[in-house]
Amino acid sequence: MDSRPDSTETKKKKKNVPNDVRAWTVDEKYGNMTDTYVDTLHHMFMNTDLPEGVEGHYTSLGNVGSPRVSRIFMERPQMPDFMFTAPFDMFFVDTEHFRFYNTKSPFMNVTYNWNGSKNTGSDHVKVTFTTNAGKKFNVGGIFNYIYGRGYYDTQSTSYINGTGWFSYLDDKYDTHFYYQHNFMKTAENGGIENESYITNPENMEREYASNDIPTLLSRTWNRQEHDLVYLNHHYNIGFYREKEIDSVTTKQVFVPVSRIFHTLKLNNMMRNNRAYRETANYHSYTYLPGDSTQDYTKSFYIKNIVGLSLCEGFNKWALFGLNAYVGLENKRYSLPDSTLYGGFYTNTTGLVGKQTYHENNIVAGGQIIRSQGNTVHYNLDAEFVVGGKDIGAFDVKGHAEVNIPLLGDTAQVALNASIKNVMPSFYFRHYHGKHAWWDKSVDKEFHQRIEGVIDIPHTHTKITVGVENIKNFSYFHNNGIIFNEGTETQAISNNVSPVQCSDNIQVVSANLKQYFKLGILHWENDVTYQTCSHSDVLPLPTVSLYTNLYLRFRIAKVLNTEFGADMKYFTQYYAPDYSPVIGMFMTQNELKKNKIGDYPILSAYINFDLKHTRFYVMYHHFNQSDGRYFWAPGYPINPKSIRFGISWNFYD
Repeated sequence: MDSRPDSTETKKKKKNVPNDVRAWTVDEKYGNMTDTYVDTLHHMFMNTDLPEGVEGHYTSLGNVGSPRVSRIFMERPQMPDFMFTAPFDMFFVDTEHFRFYNTKSPFMNVTYNWNGSKNTGSDHVKVTFTTNAGKKFNVGGIFNYIYGRGYYDTQSTSYINGTGWFSYLDDKYDTHFYYQHNFMKTAENGGIENESYITNPENMEREYASNDIPTLLSRTWNRQEHDLVYLNHHYNIGFYREKEIDSVTTKQVFVPVSRIFHTLKLNNMMRNNRAYRETANYHSYTYLPGDSTQDYTKSFYIKNIVGLSLCEGFNKWALFGLNAYVGLENKRYSLPDSTLYGGFYTNTTGLVGKQTYHENNIVAGGQIIRSQGNTVHYNLDAEFVVGGKDIGAFDVKGHAEVNIPLLGDTAQVALNASIKNVMPSFYFRHYHGKHAWWDKSVDKEFHQRIEGVIDIPHTHTKITVGVENIKNFSYFHNNGIIFNEGTETQAISNNVSPVQCSDNIQVVSANLKQYFKLGILHWENDVTYQTCSHSDVLPLPTVSLYTNLYLRFRIAKVLNTEFGADMKYFTQYYAPDYSPVIGMFMTQNELKKNKIGDYPILSAYINFDLKHTRFYVMYHHFNQSDGRYFWAPGYPINPKSIRFGISWNFYD
């Protein structure tokens, strides 16, 4: 007898896989959790892989992942201790922006961005995987790979990131941990030999493709490797009380009263500037022997803090939370030194010494925070260096917001303020290399900022106005010298030096974000006005604009579609120059200053979202024509190109 069941009985029911994914970031010191979006948004997906940023706020060298700096001063973060990571925030993720997850089913996102050809284009692959083991424990990993060949010669970028993390959230104990390793290799071309290849191509002897244009450097690279560890955990002390779920159901809920917390941050960083073919007259000075350059520096940083908290909301009188901590910072750096005879490494023609520096600080700080409730929230956070190398440094910042019912919605008025006295980065004070060398005594930078924000969701309006005063502003400057003056081969070298401005500098900024909608027609605008009292020291464009006009509709009721065009624009200003030696931006040389800007970048796109898949096609910089397209002196904007991207979400 055939005991097999009937075919209708063998049909499996469709498995219902929950696809809820929650994401959050944690405060680096205290571990406070702030909910954020999962990086799977459809809108603006086409701009997420652009070196100029989603809204075009960045000055870049052009290639994907290449060094960049925001033209919007109020958006610039504080210079990190290992300053060489600052221009790579498109790839390098700091603790404050690292996402942790909680999922009801295993979740994986695969994103791929592509543009250009096999000789000039780029590939960017990012894979994120996360899964829960029960409700409390989450584990995950990230693989991120960027390879940009570059539209201009000797401009490639090759970056790999591998990250693993876990989190555990329970009533009495919670922890967040991640480890990431970065490998970054950036080819440096020093810019194109003559800007006339872009500005006056008709005067050239022949027509040049972008990657045929001669550049000032070749066989020159900056290489970095990073190992980063972060751990924050809490032990919570409190009690359980009953919470009413409905008229017949209650459950026991843990109410934390106080907690003990510990945070560990460890960074092991390396940078190597390599050059195997020296270009005559490109560098002003030579400080180390040999026919090639092998500048090598390492930085080791570890910070431990322990603290106590009194939690917000455990009874009706606990209107805010209190945190207090003490900590210890240990820093170690190594640099080349031609005057020492210990710790040698081999150069091509001889031996160069290695000098090690040690800096330690004792820190103390605290926080007053109110995050619960619907009307008023505030956060006052302070850290003071009470002993060690940076004694007297401090960083105090505050945020307050009020939610106000308005026009059937809730408007928000916020105030941000900060005052800080900080020591410039170690590498601003000390740098030893073949073509740059300084040991500089500097004062602490003193910053005062106040900023007001009005956000009106009903009218899709957000206005931000701020002012910052700076004393002892630290910056890099190109003070190259003239070679072969008065001859046909006259040239100005590229030389970087650290400078502090003792005058008070004031920056005033106003930003308007305004969104309009009429049926399927959408129009988004982001306009920033800036002025600086010392534009020679801190050059900024007066106006920066991003505008995006598009149609949003559905095809066959399932395919969400955005079809439109956007424009990025900024007014002319003395845009920062770039130093391949240290991989940082600097102010232009007074001997040859060149204004950049007053050139719109227009792109057309179509952006799709279908269930768990989003993809786009973009025609970037389609208005390339009039020969003024530069980001920085010698560094043109990428020519017009087709770009494509796709992102898949997988559950279970």
